[in-house]
Amino acid sequence: MRALLLAALLAEPAAAAEPDWAALGKDATRVTAELIRLDTSNPPGNEILAAEYLKGALEAEGIAGDILTSTGTRSSFVARLKGDGSARPLLHICHTDVVPANGAGWTVDPFAAVEKDGLLYGRGAADIKSMCGAQLVVLRELKRRNIALKRDVIFLAQADEESGEPDRHAVWLAAHHWGELDAEYGVNEGGSTLWEGGRIARLDLQCAEKRYVDLKLVARGTPGHASIPNATNPVHALSRAVARLSEWAPPFETSELAVQTVRSAAAPGPAALREAAAGLTGKDAKASAAKVAKLAPELGALLRDTCAATVFKAGYKSNVVPADAEADVNCRLLPGRDLNAFLTELRAVLAEPSVSVKYLGPPLDAIPAMPFDGPFVEALKSAAAEAAPGAPVSAFLSPWSTDAEVFRARGVKVYGIDPPLRPEDKDRAHGNDERLPVAGMEPYTRLLYLLTVKLAARD
Repeated sequence: MRALLLAALLAEPAAAAEPDWAALGKDATRVTAELIRLDTSNPPGNEILAAEYLKGALEAEGIAGDILTSTGTRSSFVARLKGDGSARPLLHICHTDVVPANGAGWTVDPFAAVEKDGLLYGRGAADIKSMCGAQLVVLRELKRRNIALKRDVIFLAQADEESGEPDRHAVWLAAHHWGELDAEYGVNEGGSTLWEGGRIARLDLQCAEKRYVDLKLVARGTPGHASIPNATNPVHALSRAVARLSEWAPPFETSELAVQTVRSAAAPGPAALREAAAGLTGKDAKASAAKVAKLAPELGALLRDTCAATVFKAGYKSNVVPADAEADVNCRLLPGRDLNAFLTELRAVLAEPSVSVKYLGPPLDAIPAMPFDGPFVEALKSAAAEAAPGAPVSAFLSPWSTDAEVFRARGVKVYGIDPPLRPEDKDRAHGNDERLPVAGMEPYTRLLYLLTVKLAARD
């Protein structure tokens, strides 16, 4: 009898030990370094290098995946762990392309993945190959531990995010492979995670972003000799339109999400900025917004639509009035802004009948902010309490744009959770000596793993 009882006890599965977080952080850092050493600068991208690497790494763990190629070497990688289907999938998104780095101004080779003084240097370290590294390790750990899932967990390492082009790869993926990507929730870049004092000190969850909108202004007139006054000179008409654009001050809008983001960013700043941010919900909200914009233009941009002329093209010879002139304009619209209504307003501002305004992006409806409540946010707060104890979790509106809009437009609730960076590292993401604190990869990977388990594991 005792022998039978002992055998039965031995047959019972032991309680699963907690993952080795330090080992997972090291693995995520190693994968990040190996991805950095693959030059996927966009242009041209050549993201197939990263797709093949990720495919091989996960196949070695028994996780199958597919390389999705739109043209040439423009390739994304997607893999899936199956759940029981009782809940819709969770999609982990990162991008494998990076902005170019020619080495000038760098103290290290931007594609050597040099680690020194506790920092990992390289193009893509912060934006955003470190996220790919952490997400791959999360998927691998779920597989190794045989976690029973109620929803599929999908890993998408996407190409071409940095181009911003209207026909970028994410648009192609949504049009041709949506069945492989459709999900209830998504984890993407776009947030802001503060690394301070050797810990995650604050986690700003991106719930919305300003919409990236490229426009082309085209003026057409009658060509002729420059010696003869020409009332239809398109260069003059376009110059007047761009001058009016530069003077345009769209109205301030103090949404709850924008105000919360501004106040959080202003908290460590000077008293005048904190005072202006505090007044954003009072009777003098518009005046307070104007003060914020004057004291901190980067925060003021969160309170209104913005536009900037970036490229001007006209003429081919100094003594010839050309037939046309063009200007590229980049606008960033607040969440929920109706694009058609904005374009109507903009045309009235330009006030030049001979200047047409062409939108160059894909057709997308207005996209509201993601809710800062519900299962995803609750799971994140619970995960943060373990991986980043004491760090506040706040809703965040980013002035920058990601490809989240492509997925949000199709109904996926996508949130942005960036790897931890120190304040002095944040501006290096597209600049020289891009880097991230190596020690931050352990709690970041832990955070993403715990979030995934809390959202996707069976009870």
